[in-house]
Amino acid sequence: MKKKLIIILLIISVIFFNSCKKEEKPENDFTDHFIEGEYDYNSSGSASSATAQGFCLFTNAGFYIMSGDDTGDETTKTKWSASIALGERLLIGNTRRMLLESDNRVYDFTEVRRLSNNTEGYALAWQIAAAGELAVIIGENVNLYRTARIVDVSGTVLTRRSVIVYYPESETDGFVQIRGYDIGRRQYIAENNNYIRNDTFSRRDSDIQSAILLQTALTLTAERQASQREALLKSALEYYSDSIFYDEVFETAFPDAGVIHEDSSLRESLESETSGN
Repeated sequence: MKKKLIIILLIISVIFFNSCKKEEKPENDFTDHFIEGEYDYNSSGSASSATAQGFCLFTNAGFYIMSGDDTGDETTKTKWSASIALGERLLIGNTRRMLLESDNRVYDFTEVRRLSNNTEGYALAWQIAAAGELAVIIGENVNLYRTARIVDVSGTVLTRRSVIVYYPESETDGFVQIRGYDIGRRQYIAENNNYIRNDTFSRRDSDIQSAILLQTALTLTAERQASQREALLKSALEYYSDSIFYDEVFETAFPDAGVIHEDSSLRESLESETSGN
């Protein structure tokens, strides 16, 4: 009888132990915390922080990757890997200080994921903007304001065709906050002087894309880049013919046209040649 009781107690103990073991989860099981499409993992196995939408603000900005091991501090080296196009939509993550291998200087780098090919790397923090929507300056010498008040106008002006990011939620009394790069002054917009009037910029995709193509083309000055430059200008004329910048693109594509711009028949002939018809 005593032996039977011991055996029964042993059986009950084994059953209880196995049931508790089944309810436990391994310490490294992150299944419940992983949402498909929201998180990704890089080669080091750490979760990517690049989950916020953003845009590139600079023509041919750099896309950087680590060069060697991540030391966890400013001595971590980065190197150029590819170019990021002006206006390119990105996913943006955390910012950290790292060393740029080419000049041995430390900069603020922000983690980015390119939606075009899902590659992860880094961009210089000031060359990108988180959140917001793309727009382009259409006015001539657009004044910047320190606040959303007419009286706080500054002497700083933005150049026509500068591509910007604006924040709809900041709209106040006909003003809106922006970020961007002024192509005339060749300076980024300061955080303490970043309001403009609503009627000085365009949200239309044809205006934005036309300006992007034109600005990118203007950076291609080498003789070996002539074909690439021509292709960009041709695309701007062909696909965004309703853009407010059409005339400026046309004059850039045909700088020696002169009076041709005023002669509709000659202009139509050139446009037909550009579109391949």
